[in-house]
Amino acid sequence: MMVLQLWLPILVATVVLFIASFLAWVVLPHHKPDVRRWPDEDALLDLIRRSGAGPGEYLFPFIEDKDMKEDWARQRYAAGPWGVINVWGRQPHIGLNMIKTVLFFLVVSFFVAYVGASALAPGASFGEVFRIVGVTALLAHTAGGVCREIWFTRPLRAKLMDFADGVAFGLITALVFALLWP
Repeated sequence: MMVLQLWLPILVATVVLFIASFLAWVVLPHHKPDVRRWPDEDALLDLIRRSGAGPGEYLFPFIEDKDMKEDWARQRYAAGPWGVINVWGRQPHIGLNMIKTVLFFLVVSFFVAYVGASALAPGASFGEVFRIVGVTALLAHTAGGVCREIWFTRPLRAKLMDFADGVAFGLITALVFALLWP
């Protein structure tokens, strides 16, 4: 089967996933506790502005490997705190980010369709399609950020909520493809 024969489930999954993502982030309360306000936000904002830090991701304490032999570096590293600050180059553009989200879901749905078309014949049963497409979509929506999370972690609760979203997105994708499989 050609992946383009699956254009309808690809498009429907993309739209349904976008709606589910919107509901997860805007309507449902499970992501609200994922981020917190900095205790003295004004002082932090002033510090970032004064430092001249441009857009990017900053690891602290940032110590070069060659400096780890120095007492000051080992003490700074041992004393902490440790973390990552991500400074954006501009105010988030909600419309552009929504378009990027739709494109992400479209690309994932396309590759899920590719795996499904490679593994399944036209007329495959609901259960077969749900199983193959579901596992593929589950991996696509849950595993992408795991290595980054290992090294540049967020709170466990935030990770679990993202994983729960990924499982829901995988199941939604599987259901759409199983219902619309040619």
